[in-house]
Amino acid sequence: MPVYADVLVVVNFVVNLFILMAVGKIAGAITTRKRLWIGAFIGAISSLIIFIPLPGFFLQFLYKILVAAAMTAAAFGCKPYKKFAGRLFVTFAVSFIFAGLMLAVWFLFSPAGMLFYNGIVYFHISALTLILTTTAAYLIVTLIERLFFSRINEKQLYDITIVVNGKALSTKALADTGSNLKEPFSGAPVVICDRMLAQKITPQEKEKFRVIPCLTVTGEGLLEGFRPDYIEIAGENINIKTSDVYIAISREKIVGEYQALLNPQILKLGATG
Repeated sequence: MPVYADVLVVVNFVVNLFILMAVGKIAGAITTRKRLWIGAFIGAISSLIIFIPLPGFFLQFLYKILVAAAMTAAAFGCKPYKKFAGRLFVTFAVSFIFAGLMLAVWFLFSPAGMLFYNGIVYFHISALTLILTTTAAYLIVTLIERLFFSRINEKQLYDITIVVNGKALSTKALADTGSNLKEPFSGAPVVICDRMLAQKITPQEKEKFRVIPCLTVTGEGLLEGFRPDYIEIAGENINIKTSDVYIAISREKIVGEYQALLNPQILKLGATG
């Protein structure tokens, strides 16, 4: 069967785009359409290895790991490294499942125009069919993004890492536009963190603690807080590291897509801190 590079790249671009979207949903990773497309394009270009077969299982496996790592880093970033490792595992697992399904279809049904070789799937289709299927795939991808990703972006969720005495805690945080909570003496903005999570990094030094007044639906109250060594916030077009902030320990458990609430002022601090 003749294999055309343009068809090969387009087909694998669409396949990898769906794989990365599945990874984002499974791993709860926040990203952008642009980053997803870059990751899918890396995977699509890597499919050209079909023209240069790698000898031996070890080299093939190593190549797939490197490609999965590049796709994951491009689509979701590589920091924090612990989360990157988890997302890489999910990427490789989803890719492995897809490859297994394609291999089963190829062995059981041997469909005309389908080639599965060296772990790469190829469909021999006409230019018109390629245009129509690519358009349909684009529409499906757009629909899925609106259904599953737009709600998260509207909520302005960010990856946040809090570091205290060398201990790091990573979680999701919501930029709460209705919050302007600050530490009263320094005026530093406050991050409200889930109680159970905050206890993992609460410092022992009493001088780091503050009592932070807050206003809730039930009236005025007080929250225990402390100053971290620094925090890092990552999101769409955002990469902030600052120590000019306080962490307040929530009274109630914060459950759902995020475990912390950000004062939006923190996002204006930039990379200085």
